[in-house]
Amino acid sequence: MIEPHPELHGADDDDSRGPVYGERRRRALRITVLVALGALLLPLVLSVYGTAHSAAQRACAVYVAQFDTDATGARVSFELFGRTGAGWQCYSVAASGGETLIAELGLLPGAPRPIDDDERDA
Repeated sequence: MIEPHPELHGADDDDSRGPVYGERRRRALRITVLVALGALLLPLVLSVYGTAHSAAQRACAVYVAQFDTDATGARVSFELFGRTGAGWQCYSVAASGGETLIAELGLLPGAPRPIDDDERDA
């Protein structure tokens, strides 16, 4: 009969002979795992944010050109508590510096839809 290794025989969470020694070491291991997980997820989150921001800028420029022919520019911002919830908001910027909400683009903006001539400057 093969005997189990004496250090592993009867080891449980409270036994110092187990694979993780003591509460300090467990806490350090948990913190290390959380930092490593954050380091893996941060580039993904930043990439999604950058892609959504550039898509929102392009869509907003098209919407401002279609809906507000007197505008001097366009601005997008991400708002958590917009009228329809979290998402990108498109504003037209007037020569006087005033801003007008043109479109709510959502969380992940897509291509703008074409408009009719009767919708322009409405």
